[in-house]
Amino acid sequence: MNSVYQAGVAAGDAPAARQEPARIAWRVVIISLLTIFLDGFDTTSIGFVAPTLARQWGLVPAAFTPAFVGTSLGAVIGYMISGPLARRFGGRGVIFASVLVFGLGSLLTAFAPNLPMLALLRLLTGIGLGAALPAAVALAAAQCPDRHREMIAVAVTSGIGLGSTFGGVVGGRMIAAYGWESVFILGGVLPALLLPLVWWGLPAERPAPGRAPEGGTIGSLFIAGLALRTTLLWSFSFMLFLAVYALYFWLPTLLLDFGFKPQETPLGTAFLGMGGLAGALLLIPLSARFGAARVLVASSVLGALAIACIGVAALDRQQVIITIVVTGAALLAGTVGQSALAVTLYPGPARTTGIGCAAALGRIGSILGPAAGGLLLSLGKPAREIVLTACIPVLIAAFAMLLLAYVQQRNPS
Repeated sequence: MNSVYQAGVAAGDAPAARQEPARIAWRVVIISLLTIFLDGFDTTSIGFVAPTLARQWGLVPAAFTPAFVGTSLGAVIGYMISGPLARRFGGRGVIFASVLVFGLGSLLTAFAPNLPMLALLRLLTGIGLGAALPAAVALAAAQCPDRHREMIAVAVTSGIGLGSTFGGVVGGRMIAAYGWESVFILGGVLPALLLPLVWWGLPAERPAPGRAPEGGTIGSLFIAGLALRTTLLWSFSFMLFLAVYALYFWLPTLLLDFGFKPQETPLGTAFLGMGGLAGALLLIPLSARFGAARVLVASSVLGALAIACIGVAALDRQQVIITIVVTGAALLAGTVGQSALAVTLYPGPARTTGIGCAAALGRIGSILGPAAGGLLLSLGKPAREIVLTACIPVLIAAFAMLLLAYVQQRNPS
């Protein structure tokens, strides 16, 4: 994918020639961030709606496992097709179609009459959610010089935490005032408002007629010394997402066992997202100073310790909230950081595919995470025990990232 920034510099060194690509780059980054913001809101909306919906439909919370799994399964499909579609139709086309799909899917979810239809609509929504992220991150990173790409990738991907925080803050109030349907209606209206910005604000990039796009296949992620790094990055993503999304989807329900009222449970998602946003912001200067891989090792260990505190310590409500924020800061930084690592790890033609495949492996883990949480709930396991089990995949993720940091230090190229 050709960089608008580089094209502008090549056109001339005059101030106007430099300012125009800079304006385009900022516009692309902002629109990409808005896309991922809505992605984060729609992804986590089912988590804070489920407790209310379970009461209204007369179901146990564990019955919503198919809807949670459907969201993640759809995202895996979206992540895997994002790269090939971007090579064929360009980043703008993929982002536009993705926003259209997840916005429409969210809007239809508001009218779901039963649990099977809800799960099916979440699968459809998830495909759009998954396809949007790799294309948006890769397109935004392509506008900037190499030295800034990791920072831009972190900034754009942090929109997921910002969107989930927004949903957690407004979700409870919307449900109380207008019903659970209002959350999904908002999740459909906002993407519709974004579509004109995507179409007219993002650069149109399509392959030249008669030429097949080069690179960007999954096989290209395992050549030229990339095989070990790809394997370690995928392992990190799988294990970390397994733990993070189990917490994301089930935390509102688990908070009931910690003495929170049903209308307060969306705050769990909000505080987790707030911590994630803070962690993403800290990741930018820390990764510039120490390298993203080293920072992610430390953050994963910190996340495991925070989870252990929730599981075994005698915490009051305020301390639970603080620990949730720390957990979000530590673990969600990893979900952001793995995309940033993919941006710098893979060359341009393979970048969207690299981001998408790493995220897809993460989302496969995120399918197993909520499913495992639902199984433990259905078996009557206490909330603290369920939370504590999340430490295991987080520590495995930390070990995989430690190995990746070692590989990068031994062979930086």
